[in-house]
Amino acid sequence: MFSLLKFKEPTTTSAAAAAAIPEGTTLQQVREELLGLMAQEHTNHHRMGQLYNYIVKEKLAEGAGFKDARDYLSQHLADLSQSSLSMYGAVAAAFSEPVTRRFGVTCLYLLLTYKEAADLEVNHAEPGNTLIEVPDDKGQVTAKPFSACSVEQMRKAIQRRRKPSSSKPLPAEAVAVAEQYHKAVASRFPQGVLVKVQVRNQKGKAVLDFKGIPVEQVSQLLEALKGQLPSV
Repeated sequence: MFSLLKFKEPTTTSAAAAAAIPEGTTLQQVREELLGLMAQEHTNHHRMGQLYNYIVKEKLAEGAGFKDARDYLSQHLADLSQSSLSMYGAVAAAFSEPVTRRFGVTCLYLLLTYKEAADLEVNHAEPGNTLIEVPDDKGQVTAKPFSACSVEQMRKAIQRRRKPSSSKPLPAEAVAVAEQYHKAVASRFPQGVLVKVQVRNQKGKAVLDFKGIPVEQVSQLLEALKGQLPSV
């Protein structure tokens, strides 16, 4: 003989009630909450970058029998892309958590890329005043402070700096591979080591330039490049 289980109709939980948006919430209040949520995300990404850098710097993965941090993370944190971790690591190595919370991980990573392409100095404690040469749709360039630039404007500024020396554009595959190498190398070195990796167009061919690598850390450059070979 089987007993019948009685299921109750679903009711509104306290969590759902707390998540409800109160009637009469103003546009300003919505904006403030959105900004708060964005700040939390940037803070989390900054911390993830710190943890990733720690794994690399202390060689924790190698000590546990893995080839490197990339090998370990691909097996145990497969949902986290290596490109994202490299970006978080680069930003965490260059900027503090409050700066990351203020400007966002993506914009700060693009600032690091622009810094290399334009060969300029950036105040990592106060990057907002860094002047960025932003082109418009007609190619007209305007110098704007970094704090006033959107992600799209930063990308346009970087693209302008990487303008090819010839009219022949770079193949998309070559650009993608070059970016992989760029991220791998940029994330390999600890905070304080100012390594520059620049992708440029030389008569239609993607060329990588490496600058500022300490002699005693050349092996880390080789490890970063080797780590990208399978994906190439």
